[in-house]
Amino acid sequence: MVKWIIRGLLVLPVAEIGVFILMAATIGFAWTLGLMLATTIAGLIVLHWAGRGRLALFRSVATDTGISGIEARIEANPHGFLVVLGGILLMLPGFITDVTGAALLLAPVRHWCGQAFLRAAAGRSEGTSDAVVDLTAGEWHRVPDRKLENKPGRFDAR
Repeated sequence: MVKWIIRGLLVLPVAEIGVFILMAATIGFAWTLGLMLATTIAGLIVLHWAGRGRLALFRSVATDTGISGIEARIEANPHGFLVVLGGILLMLPGFITDVTGAALLLAPVRHWCGQAFLRAAAGRSEGTSDAVVDLTAGEWHRVPDRKLENKPGRFDAR
């Protein structure tokens, strides 16, 4: 999954430029720039509305605890996290991120994303169980340790 995220982040700028050119050809360059400015201002308003507390919590979770902390925060309150993420995406230049950010401001989309994340997190935790596997004597055998050769310049691992 990480590979797909990295590929998406590499393709996103090219796609954003392509969409910008299409929009400029369709509605004009000045209107396209005005629309991008308007969505940036809308993102600032959303982040202000979401509150500095949520934004500070988002920043601290993202920097202090890494991805696992973000996952825990989404699981605890997916709607607050997704509103902040929607505001950040609206602030970024580009129409693909603007559409995604605006979609995250809609309650049904946030609910669907939150449920999808909870299902993915539950499925991942089920697969990493620390269950004990009981084997009979015929199902396993002891393998002797291999000795390392003592070559010049290498240490003896005995």
